[in-house]
Amino acid sequence: MFRQDKVAWGLVLPFLAIEFIFVAVPLGIGGWMSLHRVDFLVVKNFVGMQNYWDVINSPAVLNSLLLTAVFTFFALFFTFLSGFSLALFLERDGRLQVFGRAVVLVPFTISMLIGSMLLKWIFSREGGLMPLALQPLGMADTSILADPSNAMGALVFNAMWRDSAHAMILLMAGLKSVPLQLYDAARVDGAGPVRRFVRITLPMMRLPILITCVRLILHFANILTFPLILTGGGPNDATNIIGLQLYRTGFQDFRLGIGNAFALIVFVVNIALIMVVIRLFRAKEESQA
Repeated sequence: MFRQDKVAWGLVLPFLAIEFIFVAVPLGIGGWMSLHRVDFLVVKNFVGMQNYWDVINSPAVLNSLLLTAVFTFFALFFTFLSGFSLALFLERDGRLQVFGRAVVLVPFTISMLIGSMLLKWIFSREGGLMPLALQPLGMADTSILADPSNAMGALVFNAMWRDSAHAMILLMAGLKSVPLQLYDAARVDGAGPVRRFVRITLPMMRLPILITCVRLILHFANILTFPLILTGGGPNDATNIIGLQLYRTGFQDFRLGIGNAFALIVFVVNIALIMVVIRLFRAKEESQA
């Protein structure tokens, strides 16, 4: 038993050391800097919780928090819906389904930077493809990225276009684990496709759905590349979501003390979001037990 414990610790310790160096140490440094005034990497005086207070009372931060909630909700809704639909449609292993999976995975395999630049070109009013597509409808002058509502829609589309494949992979793995005998027994009992989906698929998919929702919420609530490349936070800060606001505070304004306080608050909000989602799923499961 002692020898087995030594082998187990020998396997785990290198990864714990890596986790400590690349997660715990930066987190500790960030916490220390958040209690000081830090401008351009120069640590000045100790300010205590003042940086946290400045973040909480900043109108720009509150506005970015509201925009992040709007973006995360709609991005999660459409990405999950399209990912689940694709997983159901492409679950089988026929030639058409395998080819479809390969096509759907293309946006997910290219980098977020390149994908966002591609969509920016498509949505561009000058030389983009979208004005050409809207021209027959008499909407050639419509500017997607220059209109606040349309710009948020473009941001949500960017998220759905790229991450539907990610949701599809997670949900398809759950679908593959559902025993086929359950569907066969339901067919014998005369259950139609909708009834089989509601009574068998959804209950058996609770854990994959939970994992997918948590993964997507964390991804969308902290995303930076989409707004940074596609909209730049505009127009009029209409897409200045929290990841971009954090980037601007730390790496454009170089207020690293406030930036670190901001990052730690976002970290706590992320943990709270995960706990809320898990609690909601458990409450739903307990009510059906």
